[in-house]
Amino acid sequence: MATGSDKGKEELCLPVYRATTLPLEDSKNNYTVKYLKPKKKRRHDKSDLGENFIAPDGGWAWLVCIAAGISNLTVYPCLVLFGFIFREHLQVLGLTNAQITTIINTNPAISACSGLLNGPMFRRFTFRQVAIMGSILIFIGLFLTAFCETFLSYVFTYSLLYGFGMGISVSASSLAVNTYFKEKRRRAAGFTWSITGFLPILLPHLVTYLLAVYGVRGTVYIFAALSLHSFACALIYQPVLYHVPKPIVVLPPLIASETMTECKYCALLKHREVNINSSQHLSKGDDEYSPGFEITEPGTPMLSRVNDGWFGSKVSLSSDRPRLHRLSSSCKDSESTALRQRDEEELRRGSIYKSSNFKRGKDESLSRGNSLKSESLKCTCNDQRKLLNDTKIAEEESMKIDEPVDKAISMTFFQKVIVFFDLDLLKDFTYINLVAGLTMINFSELNFSILTPFILIDFGLTTNQITLCLSALGGLDLTTRFLLPFLIEKIAWDNRVFFLIGVIGMATGRTIVAFIHSFPVIITTFAIMGIFKGVRTIFWPLIIPSCVPLKRLPAASGLQLLISGIFTLISGPFVGLIRDRYNYAVTLHCLNIMTFTASLLWTIEGLVRRYFRKPSSFCKENENL
Repeated sequence: MATGSDKGKEELCLPVYRATTLPLEDSKNNYTVKYLKPKKKRRHDKSDLGENFIAPDGGWAWLVCIAAGISNLTVYPCLVLFGFIFREHLQVLGLTNAQITTIINTNPAISACSGLLNGPMFRRFTFRQVAIMGSILIFIGLFLTAFCETFLSYVFTYSLLYGFGMGISVSASSLAVNTYFKEKRRRAAGFTWSITGFLPILLPHLVTYLLAVYGVRGTVYIFAALSLHSFACALIYQPVLYHVPKPIVVLPPLIASETMTECKYCALLKHREVNINSSQHLSKGDDEYSPGFEITEPGTPMLSRVNDGWFGSKVSLSSDRPRLHRLSSSCKDSESTALRQRDEEELRRGSIYKSSNFKRGKDESLSRGNSLKSESLKCTCNDQRKLLNDTKIAEEESMKIDEPVDKAISMTFFQKVIVFFDLDLLKDFTYINLVAGLTMINFSELNFSILTPFILIDFGLTTNQITLCLSALGGLDLTTRFLLPFLIEKIAWDNRVFFLIGVIGMATGRTIVAFIHSFPVIITTFAIMGIFKGVRTIFWPLIIPSCVPLKRLPAASGLQLLISGIFTLISGPFVGLIRDRYNYAVTLHCLNIMTFTASLLWTIEGLVRRYFRKPSSFCKENENL
């Protein structure tokens, strides 16, 4: 603190946490205090499981697989059967066809746009937390939908709340399955979507019964309550680190400096101490002061002096026999005395001198050795410890992983957006090609599913014939989903190959239906298309996970959903224009062109990369699952 005569200012600096300071001047006490901001705690990235992460591929993972299937089964009904449930009710409320279409199309659009938040959301929260939040939003949205009577209320409850909740819930379920499985990911995906596949088989009959008994509002209440099963399923999505096998820690081999715990001088000192304090016997001709050195002739055993009292008996048990060789002499004694004094001084300086009851015997034994060897020995324990510590510090610094340093890096607004949403994924051509292909394939498959009843009616089929065709398609689809993962378990083809087989088979079937309008041909084609649809459904959710690292999967899947949703909103009206201007056969051909274009792009890229042997920057971790 400043004194009375000292009028200068002093700075009182608190402990430094960061370089940023906020100076505050106090005129009364005439000094300046610097208040420093505490360092912000870095948040852990929940999606980064480390490079050595090993997926469980069994055990609790199968419960997660079942929970994901049941969750999808309980959240989809009101989306798939919206027109069947609300068609008459919305007409009674006076909503126009344009408003009804807007409500229906806004729901999947919001669900797809929620994928943009997948990257930052799954970095901050676990998939269990996200799934719980999604299930709550789904329940609230469906429950409030039962009370809606205006267009805007339906947009808010059904399209916004229900659509956003369903988007994040399905994304969390998909991420959970892909995280828990790696080697058995195909089987898990097939099992999950097999459970979801019961939806188009069971729900139409259930909805018909519920509408007849409880009406529209009561049916929506029941489906809102049914959606809460997704909350229970979300609780099963435990953090995967609870169930991963414990890694085997391999300790690095010890270096020579670590195994050396004492110097040669201390080792020799300990060795001599053991020899002196032990109950060994000396021969008659041996020097009891230096046991173990230059035994020239065995004699009658005699106890060591140190072990036989202070001086013990100087007379041997056979004292009448003269000693043959005596190593000590007056010259040797004087030399050993000087050497002993020097050793004692070095022991005191090295702080290793210890007092004991046998100090004299120890010192005398130390003085009786090879004088040439003892001349060059001294305690170097401290030097060796210092060298060992320096070596360890150097090794830790060399093996230490460089952590990101908090630096005030100036970034523009667009750069921050790119980092936050992981938009640098768009730098990889393989990812762009995958997203473009999936977007076109998704658009064609979605529109075909919606337009199938209208197409078959336009071709002149009756209601019973349409029902038989759809039943054949759905039955073989469900059977294929369940059996295919076991049949292709030993086939080491890439997931994209199987997926292309499925979508090309579907496109070929649509082409046949567009040209031939005979019922036997159509039902046979639909049955075969059911097999290809099952193949497509199993491998659809495996395309992106097989080509990006696991920690970037949420952002990659979210961007694909976003692009697909935007493309669907923009291109959807053109399908209606083609249908109004021409016919459904031309519409099918246009959809097939999109599918074949996507397949051609993927095939060309695969051939080029195989020819140049240049893999993608992202397709390294999970290429062949």
